[in-house]
Amino acid sequence: MRIYKNLLKPGWCRVSVAAALSVCLMQFTSCTKYDLDENDPAGWGASIYSYLEEDGNYTNTVRLINDLGLKDALGKTTSSTLFVADDDAYARFFANNKWGVRSYEQLTLSQKKMLLNGSRISNSYQVDDLSGLPSDGGPNEGQCMRRVTAQTELDTVSVMRPDQLPNMTEADWRWNKSWRKFVGRDKVLVLRDGTIPPMLHFIESHMANNKITNDDYNFLYNYTTDRQPGDASVNGIKMEEQNIRCSNGFIHKMQEVIMPLDNMAEIIASKPQASIYNRLLERFCAPIAVSKEMVDRYNATYGTNVDSIFMKRFFSEKSQGCTSLKKDDDNRAIEQVLNYDPEWNEYYTAPVPNATEALKKNMAFMLVPSNAAMEAYWEGPGKALKDQYGTWDNVPNRVVKNLINNNMLDDFVGKGVPSKFSAILNDANDPMGVTKATIDSVWLGCNGAVYLTNKVFSPTSFVSVLYPAVVNENLQIINWAVEKCQYHVYLNSLNSYYSFFIPTNGALLDYIDPASFAKETTQLYRFHYENTEENEAKGKSGSVWAAVYAYDLETGTIGDSLREERNEGVLKSKLKDVLDNHIVIGNVEDGNTYYKTKGGQEIRIHNASLGVNGMTVEGSRQINETGRPLRVTYIYDQTAQGNGKCYILDAEPIQTTKKSTIDVMREHEEMSEMVKLLEGSSILETIHDNKYACVSENFSVFNTFNYTVYVPTNEAILNLQNNGQLPTWDDVVRAKEEERYEDATRDSLAIENFLRYHIQDGALYIGSTPLKEEGYETALIGSNGKFQRVYATLTQDNIYIKASQGDKTSHKVVKGNGLYNLMAREYILEGIDAKTANNVYTTSTAVIHLIDGALINKQ
Repeated sequence: MRIYKNLLKPGWCRVSVAAALSVCLMQFTSCTKYDLDENDPAGWGASIYSYLEEDGNYTNTVRLINDLGLKDALGKTTSSTLFVADDDAYARFFANNKWGVRSYEQLTLSQKKMLLNGSRISNSYQVDDLSGLPSDGGPNEGQCMRRVTAQTELDTVSVMRPDQLPNMTEADWRWNKSWRKFVGRDKVLVLRDGTIPPMLHFIESHMANNKITNDDYNFLYNYTTDRQPGDASVNGIKMEEQNIRCSNGFIHKMQEVIMPLDNMAEIIASKPQASIYNRLLERFCAPIAVSKEMVDRYNATYGTNVDSIFMKRFFSEKSQGCTSLKKDDDNRAIEQVLNYDPEWNEYYTAPVPNATEALKKNMAFMLVPSNAAMEAYWEGPGKALKDQYGTWDNVPNRVVKNLINNNMLDDFVGKGVPSKFSAILNDANDPMGVTKATIDSVWLGCNGAVYLTNKVFSPTSFVSVLYPAVVNENLQIINWAVEKCQYHVYLNSLNSYYSFFIPTNGALLDYIDPASFAKETTQLYRFHYENTEENEAKGKSGSVWAAVYAYDLETGTIGDSLREERNEGVLKSKLKDVLDNHIVIGNVEDGNTYYKTKGGQEIRIHNASLGVNGMTVEGSRQINETGRPLRVTYIYDQTAQGNGKCYILDAEPIQTTKKSTIDVMREHEEMSEMVKLLEGSSILETIHDNKYACVSENFSVFNTFNYTVYVPTNEAILNLQNNGQLPTWDDVVRAKEEERYEDATRDSLAIENFLRYHIQDGALYIGSTPLKEEGYETALIGSNGKFQRVYATLTQDNIYIKASQGDKTSHKVVKGNGLYNLMAREYILEGIDAKTANNVYTTSTAVIHLIDGALINKQ
C-alpha cells in the first residue's frame, strides 16, 4: 500500500518513473491528474463520513460532523486524517471529563469544534507517515512529533468572570496591574494565546530516530502506560486500530476520546499543587487585545455581538511568531521578561522561514516545583530569600524571573526525557541534576511538558556569590553593575571559588574617581539606585545614577556639587573598576594576608577568622592614604551548593591609591639612590605613546599588568658605583661634556639596564600564598633579544631573589624598617590632557620591596 500512502502524502505529487508506471497500472497517471475533490478512486472504499455512518458505532462523531457542517468535506475526497473514538469511548467521556459535560446535548459549539477539529488534520496520513516531514528527496521520516489540527485559534475563547482572571487582587497589582482594568466587568472573553493548539503524537519512527525509549514514554505518562514496539498515541490516547483506509484519507481508531491539550501555562494554572509557583509565573502575563478582524470572525462564527476579546500572553523573549513581547496593551515597555511564553501554543525554538515545520519537530518543557517543594526551599536553601522578603508575594519580579527562567527549558526531544536528563544544564551551563526521582508528576501540553518537581532547581545566581546582590535591596547598585558589565556569567561559574566583597548602596556614596586624580578638583561619585514598586509592576529595572562632588583628598572633605551623572557608559566604566577591585578568585580565609583581585590589584585581609565585625579588608588607598581598614559587616556563605563567600562592606568600597611607583619610592629616604637613577632615566613618563596622559609619573615599561619592583638599599647602590660597577648620571653628563659620546651612551645604557633588571613581571607579596622558585621575566631585554629573568622564591615571611638558577647566593627583602609590600597603582587616561580627561584608559599596579643587595644580570 506504499503507493497509496505516497499519493495522499502532502506535497507528494512528484513521483519517480517507476512509481509513475505503477500508478498507470492502477489507472492513475499522476496526483495532479486525478480530481480528488469530486471522485472516489476505484477500490479505495467509502469516504471517511460514509465509513463512520455505516459502521453504526460512531454516532457521536457523525453528529459532530453534521452539526459542524462538515458532511460534504468528509463525505467526498477532501484529503483528511481523523482520529476517532467509538460510542463506548464517548460514554466513558461523558461520565467523566474536565468540562463537566454529561451528554452530547450539553456540548457547546466551541466544545464540539475542539472535539472534532482537534482530532482532524489536513491531508492523508498512515501512522508511519505522521512522523515524516516533506523534503526535496522524499519524506523525512522520524522528525515530526506535533501537527497543527483543523482547529482555529477562536475555538479556545472562554467567557470568564473577573474573579477567574489572574492578578486580580491588590497584592497582585503590586507587581502586575495589567488585569486591573477588568475590575467591575461582568465578563471578559479570554483567548488562550491566539495560535492553534497542535496535537502531540508519539510514533515508533520518531521515537527511534530521536532515541526516546519506551520507558521514557511510560514515564511521561506517569507509568499509567506500558508502551510496546509499534504502538502509536495522539495526545496521550493510544491508537486501537491503525490505518483504516478510506477514499479520502485515513481513520485511526482511538481507545478514548481525544481532547485538545492545554498549553503549559494553562496546565500549571489548573494544578492546585503548583499554586505558589503559578502565582509567581502569572505575574508576567497580560491581556492583549485581538484584532477587530478576529473579533468579527468570532461574532460571525458564534452568532455573538462582542466588542473585544483578549489573548492571555506572557512577557517574554519568545512569543507568537518567535518574536518578543515586551510591551503591554497600553504600549508600556516591560523589561522583566521570561525566556519564552508558556501560553504560546505553537511554540518553536527559533525564527525560521517555515514556522509550521519548526513547531512539528520539538517543543519546550518546564520544571515546576510543588507547593511542598517551594515551602521546603523557603526554609532551606532559599532561606536568605525568606529573610529578605518574608513571603513569596514580596519577592520582586527581577528576582522571580531568574527562578522561572532557570526552569524554562528548550529542546524536549534532545534533553526532556529521562534517558537524556543528564543533558539539562542550568543558566551557567552546569548540569542541573534533574532525575526521575526529583519529578513527582508529568503533564504533557500542546507546546511542552510540565514536570512537577519535589525540589526547587535554583538558578545559579541563587546559589553563587552573586546571590546577595540579586536579592538584597541594599546591594542593587552592584547588581546593576554586574548585569550591565555582564559579569553574571563569570560570578555564576560553579567551577571556581570566589571571595566577593560587596559594598552596600550606602558604601557606594563614597567612590573617588581615579580619572579625576590629575584634575584641579578630585571628584567623588555618590552612586544612587532608583526603583519603585510602580516600576517593578511595569517590569522595569531600577536605574543607577551618581551625584558628583568636589573632594579634598588631603582632608576627606566633600565640597560643592558638580553635576549629576546619568550616562550609562560612564557609570558602567566606574563601577567596572569597583567590581574588578572587589572580586578575588580564591578563598581569602585560607590564612594568608594578601590576595590579588580580578583587576590585578592586591588587597590586604586581617582577622579573617574573627568573621563578621572582626575581619577587615584594605585596598591600596586604605593602606597608603586613609589608614582606615574596612570592616566586614555580614558574610553570605555560598559554599554548600555554590562557589564561595560574599563579604558585605557598609563603610565605603575598596579603593586604590593615587600614588604611582615613583611617588611611593620618593616618600622613603632609604630608596633615594634608586630614585636618583630612575629620575635620570627614560623609564619615567607623563605621556604614554604620545597620546595618553598619566596621572603621575609612570613607569613606561608597565603594560596593564602587575609588577614587582626590587629596590636595592642606598648602600648597595653606592658600593657598586664606588667600585666602578655601576655608572652614575653624573658620569654620563661628564662624558658628554668631554665629548666622550660612546662612553656616555655605554654608561647611560648600563644604568637603564640595571633599573630594568629590577622590574619584574608579576607582583609578589610577602604574606600571600608561598611559591617555589620560579623564573620571572624582567623589563630588561638581553643581547639574545629575550627578556632576562630573575629567579624568586616566595616564602611565608620573605622573598629570595637570584640572578640565575645556578647562583648559590640570593638577595632578600629587608623587613626591619617595614619597606616591603608597598603598593602603587599607575593610571593612563583617555586623552592627552590629564586635567580634562574623564576616563581611565588602562592601569598597572606594582609592589615595591627594599632588598639587601643589587641584582646583576649575568648574561
